[in-house]
Amino acid sequence: MGDHKRYDTNLPQSAVMKTCHKKFLFARCRERCHAPESVMPCVIAQDGDQWTIDESHPAYPLTNQCSGAVPNPVLEHPSASGPGTELKGLLKLIGITASPNCSCNARAKQMDEWGPDECERRMPEILEWLEQEATRRGLPFVRFAAAQAVKLAIRRARKSARREPSGDING
Repeated sequence: MGDHKRYDTNLPQSAVMKTCHKKFLFARCRERCHAPESVMPCVIAQDGDQWTIDESHPAYPLTNQCSGAVPNPVLEHPSASGPGTELKGLLKLIGITASPNCSCNARAKQMDEWGPDECERRMPEILEWLEQEATRRGLPFVRFAAAQAVKLAIRRARKSARREPSGDING
């Protein structure tokens, strides 16, 4: 069944437990501006990617620690500014983040400026960027999988754009 770890067997009766995929705890951390390492004490058990979390633990990311704008809890994912930002979020879910010496942020910004339609037209160019960066990092590259990730990022950007208020007070 995988690596099963149990951390705390002396839990209070008031503990509120939830078992879920670990990505949901990390998404809650992003949504509420908590560092993932700071919430680990609320993880009671791990069975592979399925984690049991004590939502009543003081380390659980219950409160919003973001300064400025409050994240929109309706969004299914944290980013909402274009296909490049969406793609960065998807890649981050699998542990791939921008490094100081890569052009990832500039390319994500370019994709956001292009918008979903232009990104679709430029799919071969975007896939070439991803392949070059994967090669530079020594990561495997599967063109089909990369294309699916870009298509998902485009769909999410379109969906997000439909949710954004139009600025018209009538709706």
